[in-house]
Amino acid sequence: MEDRIGAMSRRRFLHLAGGLAATAAIGPLLADDLPRGRASLGEASLTLRPDVPGARISETLIGLSYETLQLHDARFFSRDNTALIGLCRRLNPHGVLRIGGNSSDYSIWSEYRGELPTFENPPGAVFSRPYPVTPQQLANLADFLRATGWRLIFGVNLKIDKPQMAAQLALAVQQAVGERLLAIQIGNEPNDYPGPDGKPIGYDAYLQRWQRSAQAIRAATTVPIAGPDTGANTDWVLRFAQQLPDIAAVSRHYYRGGAHDAATSIDQLLAGDPHFFAEAARMAQVAGRRGLACYLTEVNSYYSGGKLGVSNTFAAALWGGDFALAAAQAGLGGIQVHSGMLSVLEASLDKNVAAKPGEGDYKQRLDAVSGRYSPIAGDVGLGFYARPLYHGLLLAQQFGGGRFIGAELAANGANLTAYAAEKEGRQLFALFNKDARRDVDLRVALGRAAARVRLWRLQAPALEEIHQVSLAGEEVGPDGRWAPAHAEIVPVAQQQCRLRLPRGSAVLAFVEDA
Repeated sequence: MEDRIGAMSRRRFLHLAGGLAATAAIGPLLADDLPRGRASLGEASLTLRPDVPGARISETLIGLSYETLQLHDARFFSRDNTALIGLCRRLNPHGVLRIGGNSSDYSIWSEYRGELPTFENPPGAVFSRPYPVTPQQLANLADFLRATGWRLIFGVNLKIDKPQMAAQLALAVQQAVGERLLAIQIGNEPNDYPGPDGKPIGYDAYLQRWQRSAQAIRAATTVPIAGPDTGANTDWVLRFAQQLPDIAAVSRHYYRGGAHDAATSIDQLLAGDPHFFAEAARMAQVAGRRGLACYLTEVNSYYSGGKLGVSNTFAAALWGGDFALAAAQAGLGGIQVHSGMLSVLEASLDKNVAAKPGEGDYKQRLDAVSGRYSPIAGDVGLGFYARPLYHGLLLAQQFGGGRFIGAELAANGANLTAYAAEKEGRQLFALFNKDARRDVDLRVALGRAAARVRLWRLQAPALEEIHQVSLAGEEVGPDGRWAPAHAEIVPVAQQQCRLRLPRGSAVLAFVEDA
């Protein structure tokens, strides 16, 4: 489930048709509302170019990813889990749920009667392998998808190389969820599968194994198949897209780095990763020539389950919103942000954690049972709440269904990114000030006549904040209820406006006519 991308800082000024972000990296520390140090004031300018149309932004921009093992609690993905349904619908009415991860390669179809290998369990395993996927789990999952309006990418086991079992499970998933099935994926991060010599297998050996399961699935049913669902490996994605004539989409994973790496920090997270987005654009380009969508089916800040003090903070909200829009700008069809219960995520990493509710207030109790990087914390018995990352993703999703327009940003040394689009006849733009030391006084040239600009601010007391976060003055409720409580109005004169963007914050702006 984990992508290994080396640490790198980002200093870039990108000006491309379609509004590519411009940014220059400065180490982040604090937001402006509760300053713990003197902020400097920088000036920047943003020029919007409505006459330069860019890439379309998929309605499926923001989705979620969960381990197959999360199905072990059949109540989790069910029509009775109304709080999670509400949070998913609020995040994106057209989202994609991916079920897979490391645990998919330790999962079996409960109705399969063929021979299976012996599954080894780590000492004191909380969940015993193999993990059965049952008809009841799939029936409940189908109800959940119908209630949310979401579609499904479902991963079947490739690691044990049992094509008939993969085919039977794929057929069962299709029969359960029907038109909600976007694709079946075969295997998870196969570029890390060990070969007979203990080293990772090569692409050719993988493809032979993949083809066996794909042929069995196609003999049993007609379902769209996607892949290769690699970790830190773009080359396999490009070869997969170019060589296989009958696939529905291509996919890979992304993590900024490892939770236990020495460089892992808020500074690193907010510095960006331009090398990856060059790869993403290449994947989208190659897939696009075939008419295929390209998804990041497992995304989050740091692999090995995330890092407390980074992955669960407001900094992750700024990173997540910025990352999602940069991914869309690169041409990707959507990202599925990895999520789930702490015990499930740890089990997928060969660790045993029998998570119990913590002490303290409601959110602290839910944090103790939740994955460190999960955008939604909680469980069926205790309830749920939207973490900072969720709010950043919600901001980005407002662009879903639109089309990027040109955006020229002069950041003047600040760690600032910008995106602009047209959606449903209205212009909107977003700015992420990931700088810890500089507030930004921004002049915006709209490139069109307008009366005013309406602002929704994404903010928290500090980048390190884990609970107090708001979008447009309001926190998303535990069942997904949310409405903007505070929208600032900025006047427009001669097609220009000025706004102040505090350090460690973001803003979503809607351009309005008279």
